[in-house]
Amino acid sequence: MKKDLFKNTIIIAIGKFSTQVISYLLLPLYTTILTTSEYGTYDLLVTICIFVIPLITIMMEESMFRFLIDEETDVGKQKVMSTACLYALISTLIWSSIGFIVLSILHYEYRDVFLLYMISSILMKLTNGISRGMSKIKVYSLSNFILSILTIGLNILFIAYFRWGVYGLLYSTILANALTCLFVLIKLKVYKLIRIKYFEKKRLNEMLKYSFPLVPNNISWYIINISDRIIVVSVLGSAVNGIYAMANKFPNIMNNFSSFFFTAFKENVAIAIKRKNYEEYYNNIYDIVHNSFIAISLLIISVLPFIFNIFIKKDYIEAFNYIPLLVIALYYGNMAGFYGTLFTAFKESKIIGKSTIVGAIINLVIHLSLIKFIGIYAAIISTLLSNYAVCLYRKTKLKDYLSLHRLNNYYLAILMLILITGLYYVKNFWLNIVSLVISIIYVYITNKGLIMDIKKMMLLKIKRKK
Repeated sequence: MKKDLFKNTIIIAIGKFSTQVISYLLLPLYTTILTTSEYGTYDLLVTICIFVIPLITIMMEESMFRFLIDEETDVGKQKVMSTACLYALISTLIWSSIGFIVLSILHYEYRDVFLLYMISSILMKLTNGISRGMSKIKVYSLSNFILSILTIGLNILFIAYFRWGVYGLLYSTILANALTCLFVLIKLKVYKLIRIKYFEKKRLNEMLKYSFPLVPNNISWYIINISDRIIVVSVLGSAVNGIYAMANKFPNIMNNFSSFFFTAFKENVAIAIKRKNYEEYYNNIYDIVHNSFIAISLLIISVLPFIFNIFIKKDYIEAFNYIPLLVIALYYGNMAGFYGTLFTAFKESKIIGKSTIVGAIINLVIHLSLIKFIGIYAAIISTLLSNYAVCLYRKTKLKDYLSLHRLNNYYLAILMLILITGLYYVKNFWLNIVSLVISIIYVYITNKGLIMDIKKMMLLKIKRKK
């Protein structure tokens, strides 16, 4: 099982990682051409869209993925896909029409491009759910590679050449989504699998029962994000939100890595719980995940002082001060995501939803209380504390399903994060070098087993090819 998990994670990472690197290399382009206000506006539009989508689809793409894993017959799989996709498409049509009318009344400048962005994002989620649910990991990875390359290429064309600003960023994603969906549609012959006759009301009710609790979960996560943006824009302005959005770029490297793993792990753990030794398996992965997230956190914080000025232009320089705390916030957020994968496997989506609602409330209260006193730091501290609360809540609830062993190096890892963060804020070149060396040594020692396992897998693959 662990071997399959590593294999699928690597396949997914290959499809996404190279293009993620390219997207970070394009940061100088964005920060040179786009003003902080333009980037802040774009970030807010995308965040609002992400917030609205779960309300429209009722997370049917996640339900489809989970039910496809359990379905053993081809006809059964077709019924799951047909029911999920037809429901999501009809709902999208209805809510898009309502959105068009409302935004027209408000004379919203970005009405058309916003709605197109939303629709294309929903279609992309559905095709991803199909490829993952059918265990077509290579197709999933390839489609995301195509998506990233198209998005990056179109970004350069629309922003650098045509100078379309916010519209350029949005239209590049819309076209990339549409073309990628077309690729998956043809590659998996989805048009042959989805039929109106396979739509089943009973099956829809079962899928909605699973997916509905996921809606408050996703909305609550996005409230944590969107409330940050809205409050920052309302109190501090779009330009400051542009800086905050740029500060999130580097910590999101961890989210990129975790997304590779969670995509593979959700399917893996759903299969693993059917076996007797699933508790031992989960604990084994628990060690690996924790050490990996700590490693990524330490490396981001210790490497950043050497590369920040290369990627980010002077208008965004203030973002440098906010990154370490955002990294720690995302560490707890991703650990909470890991705990949530087991609840997904058991189809206990209510626990996932409840925990995130608690986090969203904590986030809003702290942010609103502190924003006028400490500015952007209010958004960062509220995110950190809310993520920690969700992480702790889910870890506590997991005791009803399995016994997680105590992590031997947990407190040492937290002390390392505090130490490296402290050295970051000193802003001394030689101390930054010391910080980087300490981080590399610690990361190697705590992840030596994982590094050796990956090395063995790579060598074995090379031998087989020979």
